[in-house]
Amino acid sequence: MISQRLQFSGALRRLVDAVERLSEDDFSKLGDESFNIEIRLTRKRNKEDSSTPTQDADLANVIEKLTAFPNREEAQQFLDANFSTRKSVEPIARKLDIPISKQDKVETLRDKVIEATVGARVRSQAIRGGKV
Repeated sequence: MISQRLQFSGALRRLVDAVERLSEDDFSKLGDESFNIEIRLTRKRNKEDSSTPTQDADLANVIEKLTAFPNREEAQQFLDANFSTRKSVEPIARKLDIPISKQDKVETLRDKVIEATVGARVRSQAIRGGKV
């Protein structure tokens, strides 16, 4: 019986915390009977679990491959073939410290990644008068 009480009091504490995080507008709606109150439970994401050493090594390999391509077109083909979704391109961009906005589409992110890897090298070679 005590464990049920502890569990219930912990749940109430979490509920109070959630109510305290409400915006002023949402908080004022709590007393308005024309609004329904719904409770949704979601699992917390642990930030430490989001990036593993294996993922970091894989990202480093992908970035190394991208940097090795002789031109932007080949890098574009590689990204198109292997990273078709925004979710798959984002970790690469983050590893390269590329600013990402929520409005960026997958094509935009790919272009930013290519410019940060192949584009920078090609541009540098062109400035130095080297072989492009």
